[in-house]
Amino acid sequence: MRQLSVQTINVNWINADKKAALINNHVHIWRIKISAFTAELHSLQTLLEVKELQKIERYQHETDRQTRIISRAVLRILLSRYLLIDPAEIRFKLDDYKKPVLQQIDSAGLYFNVSHTGDWILIGIAANSIGVDLEKIDASFIDQNLLEFSCSSAEKIFIQSAANPVESFYQLWTKKEALLKATGKGLTDNLAQVPSLDGIHEVSGLIIGSEENWQMINFEIDEKHTGSTAFIPVKTVVQFINFQL
Repeated sequence: MRQLSVQTINVNWINADKKAALINNHVHIWRIKISAFTAELHSLQTLLEVKELQKIERYQHETDRQTRIISRAVLRILLSRYLLIDPAEIRFKLDDYKKPVLQQIDSAGLYFNVSHTGDWILIGIAANSIGVDLEKIDASFIDQNLLEFSCSSAEKIFIQSAANPVESFYQLWTKKEALLKATGKGLTDNLAQVPSLDGIHEVSGLIIGSEENWQMINFEIDEKHTGSTAFIPVKTVVQFINFQL
């Protein structure tokens, strides 16, 4: 059995300079407001590989293309600040779970994960596997079938008795999704068996796709969005940072 430590916390988003260093036990969660960088779209686009741009061009809507250009470019800029190389020099590959990783992951010692919705991008960076998820708090998306699929009996009671049931649902959902992105398992038919209520839980490694212990944290992005991260806890310090060019 594996141990999950689950928290919902209030965070202070700090501004950081252009230098970035990852101390071994630190996790960095970066918040990026897409609309703040649309004026830089052309220069950001020049950082991407041809195959990235070709994939992005397949999206029908201009807003989707812009989001993905900014997301990929900002990821490159962030990683370049940790690795001290040019953003355009960074190369990616897919791991066994089809997750993008750095080609030189063994020497780089950097793991990352990305999520975006609406006007926000969330990027998590750590020395070990990490997952992040970001969702808009949308009352129209929740129905009874979704609750049955994704939540345990205790979680459904928690949601239904909450002051804001919709927000509570998305807090739990993003924690589950962040964990399964971190482990590489992805969304599963066993989603209701993945614990997400605050506290300490024991869970089978088969359910979460990992033989590690994990920490899951939920936090507010803004009043309409909630986010979560999951990582391997090693006396971990988590910093929440606003991205700036």
